[in-house]
Amino acid sequence: MQCHNRLGKGMRPMSAWQNVLLTDSGFFDPFDLKRPLAPIVERFAQMVGKPFSQARVLFVPAAACDEESRQLADILQWELEKLSFLPEHITAYELDGSLSDKEVLDFDVMFFTGGWCEHLLKLIKQTHFNELIQKFVFSNKVYVGVSAGSVIATPNIMGCFGGAESEETSSLGLIPAYIDCHCDLKPGLTAKRLPLPHILLHFNQALAVSSGGFQLLEDREARHTIDWTYPPRFGVEVFRPID
Repeated sequence: MQCHNRLGKGMRPMSAWQNVLLTDSGFFDPFDLKRPLAPIVERFAQMVGKPFSQARVLFVPAAACDEESRQLADILQWELEKLSFLPEHITAYELDGSLSDKEVLDFDVMFFTGGWCEHLLKLIKQTHFNELIQKFVFSNKVYVGVSAGSVIATPNIMGCFGGAESEETSSLGLIPAYIDCHCDLKPGLTAKRLPLPHILLHFNQALAVSSGGFQLLEDREARHTIDWTYPPRFGVEVFRPID
């Protein structure tokens, strides 16, 4: 799936960039954390452009404001280590100003976990971190989002709900579309007619985004049919921790 490029409000046109990866749930099948989502991992490897063991990750779990999202953040860091990123090369950062701009821009990957979009966006704006994200992306470093970390890459986090004109909820605008995540858990949800494409992401999907547009990535072998008589439970049927 391709779409014309449209920069977010306040973003200046820059040279071509191509290393934004917006995932629904990370790099492994939430129903089976032993199973990597191959098309997504492969594109991630192309973006990083070096062995994972040599890459440095700025890991931002700032959106994780509750126990469940913190547990998910821990699982996402575990996923990175399973992909061969070294623990000593993964730096957790809570957008607290403890890193200088130069230190941030020295990382190879900027990774935003899921959680609360509103909280994350507020922190990013308060700390002017959006300006660093733009520099990072426009330098062809790798931006990875999961759930909330993907939604903040849209022009407005309320775009799916008819609130795209609100300046308060305007976001990064890296992708000319609005994103709903975890649509496996939203039976009956259909794409809305909006000024921009409305993308319904599922557990086994991600979007590879560049200055020229975006492409849907999907591991079709990881599709799941959910029996809504017994909805999947966090930590039991989905995101079950592995010893």
